[in-house]
Amino acid sequence: MTNRIAAKAGLLFMLSALALLGACAARKPSSPSAPPVPKSTRQSEATLTHVETFYSQLLAVRRPDLAASYGLPPKNETFEPLSESDLPSHVEDLNLMLADLDRVPPSLRADSLRMRLRRELAQYGPDGAIRRDPMVWLDILQAAVMAPLAGKPIVDCDETRKIEVRLRTFPEALRGASVLLRNAPLPESALFVQRIARFEFFLRSDLPARTDACKDGRRLAEFVEADTLAAASLQEFRRSLAPGE
Repeated sequence: MTNRIAAKAGLLFMLSALALLGACAARKPSSPSAPPVPKSTRQSEATLTHVETFYSQLLAVRRPDLAASYGLPPKNETFEPLSESDLPSHVEDLNLMLADLDRVPPSLRADSLRMRLRRELAQYGPDGAIRRDPMVWLDILQAAVMAPLAGKPIVDCDETRKIEVRLRTFPEALRGASVLLRNAPLPESALFVQRIARFEFFLRSDLPARTDACKDGRRLAEFVEADTLAAASLQEFRRSLAPGE
């Protein structure tokens, strides 16, 4: 009997001790946690990220020159040069992104993106560079063939193929440019011809040297064919804008 009473007393003591420890733990202040992020802030961040991502993809497809000037990493997107028929939809995309940014509070990041969008939109107006300055088109096309290089001095066969595909867009792109430039003033002949000559040298000399790592004869032959067509389209573009030169 005495042993059972002692055991029962010991059990009650242990239960009391555990209860006391539990009460102390309950009273212990919890570690501070970060305050919840307001829903509006999360929405603004999501909107800003979405616009940044979409604009980056759009520049890779339509304006690789701007993508390069902003230091954006090259993307494996198909190059689709602007033309008179699809310019309105491109402008609409830019305006929709601006409308999305109207719901985002001012910040360095948001304000920089707004500035880029507005600056590009200004190029598409009646007196914008895309309709008045043929040099812009040369910048676009050169950036398009430079993008697959991604800053590398020599590329392999896969990248050579990507450059070749972009070179094949030159004739159509420059015909579309000529239409958009139909009301543009004649370019300063000497400067324009010099710029064309530099670009043609880049296509015929510098760019082929970048493909030395590719040893696939068929792939190289297709590249040379596309490169030759691209260089010829440059001369046709020059004649359309500076016929006397």
